[in-house]
Amino acid sequence: MDVFERTEQNFQHVCNSITRRIKQLPNYGGEKKKVAVREVENDIDEALKFISEMEKLAQNHPQRIKLQTKTKQYHSDIQRYKREVQLAQLQTSNSLNNNNTWSNAPDDYQSQYDNQRQHLLQGSNMLDSTSDRLLRTHQISAQSEQIGQNILVDLGKQGEQIRGMRDKLHETDDQIKSARKIMTGIARRLATNKVILSFIILLLMGIIVLIICLKWLR
Repeated sequence: MDVFERTEQNFQHVCNSITRRIKQLPNYGGEKKKVAVREVENDIDEALKFISEMEKLAQNHPQRIKLQTKTKQYHSDIQRYKREVQLAQLQTSNSLNNNNTWSNAPDDYQSQYDNQRQHLLQGSNMLDSTSDRLLRTHQISAQSEQIGQNILVDLGKQGEQIRGMRDKLHETDDQIKSARKIMTGIARRLATNKVILSFIILLLMGIIVLIICLKWLR
């Protein structure tokens, strides 16, 4: 397990604590609620520190793009936790007000409050949906970037292979030139030897003719 994985494990542990505390928020009221909210906020701050540390570790990691995608997802999770805290506080206030103020309030105030709460929930859902779409877009972009990098690596390897083949062709061409020079030299020596041999044959024939003529004259 490397440093990033250990930090990610600590982050997940804090996230589990945040989720558990948020679920308990509607059960509190008054000072207990404030204390519980502060505890959740402290956990969120700690989670953000782990995310910042993971972002630094991801910069020089071999799987940089994959890890950066993870950290962006974790940022989205933190924003979702913050909205859930606000909703939990709103639900708590609604529960308390149902037992106090709203019991004596006109129906139009209660309806207005319910409408505002519904709009807030819808806005939160829309924001979650938008965040998910942005995250998927980023993941696709990261995957495309990774594919592009792999293609560049493959092209680099193919370029090295082509350069190696070109060097081998140059080497073969040099060897052919050297062989051609050797063959040319051999041909020249053969031609020279042929001329010398022909001269020797002519000389021998001349000597033989001269000997025959001298014998005939005698």
